Amino acid sequence: MNETTRKENAPITLTFLSTGSVRVRQSLKSQPMSNHSVLMRRLRSLTDCQWSEALPIGLFVMHHLDGPILFDTGDSPLWNTPGYHSILSVTKFVSHVTIGPEDGVLSQVRAHGIDPTTLQAIVLSHLHGDHTGGLKDLAEAAPHVPFYVSREHWEAFGEHQTYAKTQGCTPQHWPEGFAPKMLQFEDCAVGPWKQSAKVTADGQILAVPTPGHVPGHISLVVFSHEHEATSATTPTTTTTYFLAADATYVIDLLDKEEPDGINDDPMTALQSIRMIKEFSRERDVVVLPSHDPNTPRLLRDRVVYKPAS
Repeated sequence: MNETTRKENAPITLTFLSTGSVRVRQSLKSQPMSNHSVLMRRLRSLTDCQWSEALPIGLFVMHHLDGPILFDTGDSPLWNTPGYHSILSVTKFVSHVTIGPEDGVLSQVRAHGIDPTTLQAIVLSHLHGDHTGGLKDLAEAAPHVPFYVSREHWEAFGEHQTYAKTQGCTPQHWPEGFAPKMLQFEDCAVGPWKQSAKVTADGQILAVPTPGHVPGHISLVVFSHEHEATSATTPTTTTTYFLAADATYVIDLLDKEEPDGINDDPMTALQSIRMIKEFSRERDVVVLPSHDPNTPRLLRDRVVYKPAS
């Protein structure tokens, strides 16, 4: 997004933040593809009496030489406030969120020593409330920092806000006049994806389409060039990170090939899962879903995901 960078192949570090935690109905988290019916998958998601373990409501900070970049904004500390959710939304019926005032994205980035005004950009995987709960606070604190979303997703949800409310979005809490920039998938192929969208001009951070959970959902590929302690200029290894957002809720579901149960297009969601697995067969990839309780460990230890099949 920046037109210039100060040094190519600079190391990128990642920080995982969790804006509270969420428990969802188990059939919303995943369902086997033996059931292809969208209606039946949704009904099971709405009526399942089993609840998942507590899942993080995650987002990432990518520390790039030209400035930090946020991937998503987490949920809002106002989530449990009466009237926060639209009467059109089933969010409170299918999920229970634990979040405190100190858990908001603005408090967290500042606690990590990041001035919001120094952000290069804020990239949104999609517009569900648990990924956009910090939009308004960030826009007020750093009004000149651009937001990015895929055009396909904006046309599906951003331009139809009443419909978006029924799909788990909270447009009533977006910044006034919210008009994100559109990601253009016109850049190089990466793995099985024929085109990508550069997030940084050096191509170290790329967006790729992973639709299914919602139309136009995106994930990020991050190439982090590591340096030996004795050499600050010559990269020695490259770690490839795949920030999956909600393409899969937890990494174990990749091998099971089980998409979430409440989306409108489970076959497309399955195809996105299979493309992540294909990418992971081609190279060593650290796959990091936004809602996996193991993501902090996977990131810390740079655990490479190896598809079982």
